[in-house]
Parts: sequence; structure tokens; C-alpha cells
Amino acid sequence: MKFNVRYQFFFVAIAVIILSLLYFFYPANISHFYPACPFHQLTGLFCPGCGSQRATSSLLHGRLFQAADYNLLFVLSLPLVLYAAFVFSWNSFSSRKIEQKVFHSVLFTKLFFVAVVLFGILRNLPFFPFSWLAP
Repeated sequence: MKFNVRYQFFFVAIAVIILSLLYFFYPANISHFYPACPFHQLTGLFCPGCGSQRATSSLLHGRLFQAADYNLLFVLSLPLVLYAAFVFSWNSFSSRKIEQKVFHSVLFTKLFFVAVVLFGILRNLPFFPFSWLAP
């Protein structure tokens, strides 16, 4: 059964609201019921996503610099996420669709992949300035 795009929009919006409320009222840097990173638990290294939950809680409390301390790549990626959310919302309700050419570009995909891998490597280097990237 195929869902209508508007139903998908409302489902995603409700999920985002619920998760935002959860991360706002139960910050990830205080609450211990959030899942730990399996990569970090197995290797002791930080993956590119480590600190994203704490960064989310910090952003919801208006602490941009603290969020950047937890995961700089996550914070720098937010404009892309917000753009994608805007286009998804627009396309859900408008007859004139916006095409997300940026995200479907092979060059963008390769560059973003390289940035994520590079960030994952650099944040595990034990010397300044790269040690600053660790959560």
C-alpha cells in the first residue's frame, strides 16, 4: 500500500516533534537511556556520528557552541538537513515541485562521503588541533 505524500509529511513531522521533545526534556548528556555508539564501545574510537545525540540536545536548548563541541560535522550539516526538510515540506503541499538536484549529484555524494570519513579519522588523532574534534 502506497502512502500519500501528505501522510508521509505528517508522520515525519510527528516523529520529529516527539524526538525533539524527548531530547529537550531528557538531554542526552544527562540521561543514560539513550543508546551508546556500538562502534565506540567496540573500538574505543569515535565514529563520525559520536556526540550527535548530545549535540541535538544542546541545539534544542540554544547552545550552538556546545553542540559544535560535541559534533562539529553534525552542526555544519544542519543547513543541508533544513534545506531537505524545506523541500520535502514544499513538495508535500505544492503542485509546483522543487527538485533536490544537490543531493542527487554524484559529486556532492562523493564529497560528503569524503568529508564524513575524513572527519571520522581526524577526530581520533590524539594531538591538537584534531583532539578538539572529539566529543
